Amino acid sequence: MRKIIVTGLNGVGKSHFAARLAHVRPDIPVVSFDALKLMTNWRQKPRPEIDAALIREVEKPEWILEGGPSALFQAAPHADALVWLDPPEPVRLLQLARRPWISRGKTRTEIPDGNVDWPWQQYGFAWRSFRKRAQNHAYLSGFFAQVEDIPKWQCRSEASRAEVLRQWSNG
Repeated sequence: MRKIIVTGLNGVGKSHFAARLAHVRPDIPVVSFDALKLMTNWRQKPRPEIDAALIREVEKPEWILEGGPSALFQAAPHADALVWLDPPEPVRLLQLARRPWISRGKTRTEIPDGNVDWPWQQYGFAWRSFRKRAQNHAYLSGFFAQVEDIPKWQCRSEASRAEVLRQWSNG
């Protein structure tokens, strides 16, 4: 395994888990889908630019791609493995509530400069994500079921994440 996708809904810990994967195999770079798609002040680049940047990254020989469901369609055909972080909803909600305060007034490392976290702005984004959770979860579930011929994990617990790390460390 040299190309792995870490996906899931907002607030499930994709960036954190991708960093853990990179810690185990520091020779493989982490690619943040948010870094590919965002400009400053949380504005997105035009979709053709996002798509071109994503294709350039997934055509490389190795990577850890972390991003939400919208990255999957183009990236999955290039992947050696797929990880869906899917913690219980109360865990996700707690993470969504905490994150804006932890990174308040800063730009998270996986986000391009000029995109500063402020709690009310992030809570608005989290609320929109939370309202679409059933639709997005159904999409991920269907996509995950269709992926064949590569290892895939639906991680609902820390134990399942540890198993992914164990297998990833073996290459």
